[in-house]
Amino acid sequence: MHELVERIKEPELCYVFAKNAARRGHPELATQAHRRAVDLRAERHETNTDAEFAAVRAIYAYEEALSFSKGKRTRATGTWQMVNRHGLLNTIHKRISAKSGEDVEAVLKELGMEDYSFDAVGAAYPDDIQRAAA
Repeated sequence: MHELVERIKEPELCYVFAKNAARRGHPELATQAHRRAVDLRAERHETNTDAEFAAVRAIYAYEEALSFSKGKRTRATGTWQMVNRHGLLNTIHKRISAKSGEDVEAVLKELGMEDYSFDAVGAAYPDDIQRAAA
């Protein structure tokens, strides 16, 4: 990650940086800033395990992909409601199993966050996800 992007400490500033970088012809810096925003937002969320952190990061990456594709800030309200009802890891299991709704894999790839997808979390922590779903 570029030094300028690493120094950003607020997600909102990442969005400003990304917009300016894209406008000035540096799409790679814009991509890094979007990824940094997701990381910063996930770090603010309290988690107990690495699997839970990866799940939170995947939800924020999903929100980022939705926002990027729609051109305005979009919150994954339904997904957060599922988290409140069923828990983080069970929600990831349900999202992987359902495969319905908006497919954001291509947008995540464009943003350089394909490793933050729900499927990537499921592949990285299969035992934790299955245990939560049981």
